[in-house]
Amino acid sequence: MYRSDFTLAESDVEHYYTQGYLVIPNAVYPDECGALLAALKKHADENFSACKNLHEAEPLALALMKYSPIVRAIETLQRCTVVALMSQILFKEAGSRYAAQAWNPHQDNSYPKARKGAYITCNVTLADTDLENGCMYIYPGSHEEDLLPYVPTISHHEPPGTNPGNLVEVPKNYRNRKVNLIMSQGSMLVLHGYVIHGSYPNTSATRSRPLFSFSYMPEGDAHFIVGATARRKPILVH
Repeated sequence: MYRSDFTLAESDVEHYYTQGYLVIPNAVYPDECGALLAALKKHADENFSACKNLHEAEPLALALMKYSPIVRAIETLQRCTVVALMSQILFKEAGSRYAAQAWNPHQDNSYPKARKGAYITCNVTLADTDLENGCMYIYPGSHEEDLLPYVPTISHHEPPGTNPGNLVEVPKNYRNRKVNLIMSQGSMLVLHGYVIHGSYPNTSATRSRPLFSFSYMPEGDAHFIVGATARRKPILVH
């Protein structure tokens, strides 16, 4: 169903472990991104708010989470067999209520509270992303920190004018390391659950920034919070 193929080099693995993230270009072909986005948009409401766990309704979404090159890459980084846990589509549709939304600097693992290093997130860009349409940013190396104190923040169907993401204060020694993640369509960003990251608002009048996100955990590791809206549960990928 998906046609791209890739393997991680030793330098990729080293980058993930030292920086807390990895960008894999061309993980998904452009036409495959278009087909997936079209399938997911069928479930969008009038505000194009985020939708969770559409892999339960859309075979293309589930197929991507089970796609062998992606699973193989995650298992190379995790050094174990993994299961998927959940998925989410963030449309960031131009002109919509959520276009101006900018995620606070946060650590993904502030939600499931898994063991350090166990929770890992993949983010596939379904369109080219840059500063204008709300790309993500990251603080490399910040995954070395523990789970930082945070301001609990509504991060699903947020009230208008508010930004999601359990807000953390970025430690001083990382503030000058900030990297803007400008990525082409079909690139995949792999995130360590403790690395600090966020996103910019979409200020484009015509360009959306759809992002399909899904997470993994070591198989058999039950140390995570299910969540009322995330509804995390192990999904076999083999």
